[in-house]
Amino acid sequence: MTGPLSADSVGSSRSQRVCAAICTRDRPDQLRRALVSLSNQTRSPSSILVVDNASSEETTRKLVGDEFPNARYVHEPRPGLDFARNRALDEATEEIVAFLDDDAVADTGWVAAIEAVFDESPHIVICTGKVGPLSLETEGQRLFEANGGFARGDERIRLPRDARKRRNGLPGPLIAWSIGVGSGCSMAVRRNAVIALGGFDEALDMGPDLPGGGDLDILWRTLDAGHEVVYEPSVQALHEHRRETEGAIRQILEHNRSLIAVLTKAAGSAKGAKRLGVLSFLAWRLVKPGVRLVRRAAGRDPLPARALFRLVWSCWRGLGTYSAAQRLARERQTIPRH
Repeated sequence: MTGPLSADSVGSSRSQRVCAAICTRDRPDQLRRALVSLSNQTRSPSSILVVDNASSEETTRKLVGDEFPNARYVHEPRPGLDFARNRALDEATEEIVAFLDDDAVADTGWVAAIEAVFDESPHIVICTGKVGPLSLETEGQRLFEANGGFARGDERIRLPRDARKRRNGLPGPLIAWSIGVGSGCSMAVRRNAVIALGGFDEALDMGPDLPGGGDLDILWRTLDAGHEVVYEPSVQALHEHRRETEGAIRQILEHNRSLIAVLTKAAGSAKGAKRLGVLSFLAWRLVKPGVRLVRRAAGRDPLPARALFRLVWSCWRGLGTYSAAQRLARERQTIPRH
């Protein structure tokens, strides 16, 4: 892999436009694997940026410095994935910032496929990709994948244009499409456009207090602002699902609680017909665990009944989670950057 280029050369050709960014915390083994996948790209990114999000030791810094000299290391002291994502937006100089989770592995054509999508139109602000399982060795990994995993199929989706299609035979509001069009595990953004939207919401992805939602929120806000989002299945990556069954169930519960928090936030800011669409979808997501319990009784749901009962409670908890997370985010925003 060639080394990073100067800022003056960024944008001089298609291969010089992408900053590949990994936000990480205390997971050096997974980070090493992700960085190797970025080093093996058929089209090298202009730069590789590692944002170390409040790690408890120096292992990540040493790993990057010793083994990946072409990657740039930045320490972000404020805990929270979206603090780290926004730090990546601040630090990058390239037009496109492509985020890869530290527990994911990029296909060798990942960067090239991302560039091809953004070359199609300046109106495309976010590109998500197909994320498959890195391994299905354990029951927990198989359960997470059976519940839907992160992949969104083999057909391209371009929003809002494709929102005129019917989801599962039924019409759906745009926000329903936005939460099903991809994952932050593998997501590239047009940097200046996302900064203009205010960046990622730092009250989301806060760990136990609010364990997700930042990717879903920026997808919705991008579409709500009139921009385009593309799910491109040729943008491929693999994700290491949690191995333990309880860990997989807990992640499913966390994702759903975070989704409800994002929908609650969206319902408070949307206007007119959009607000009605958000509220209707929020209502559906609150009752969906009950519907899944009925399906489970008929043997048509992968989650055990006990997990689905927990899912009911997790979703309703999400209604009051966002405001509390906002207060915590404001406290963390006072932590100075180094």
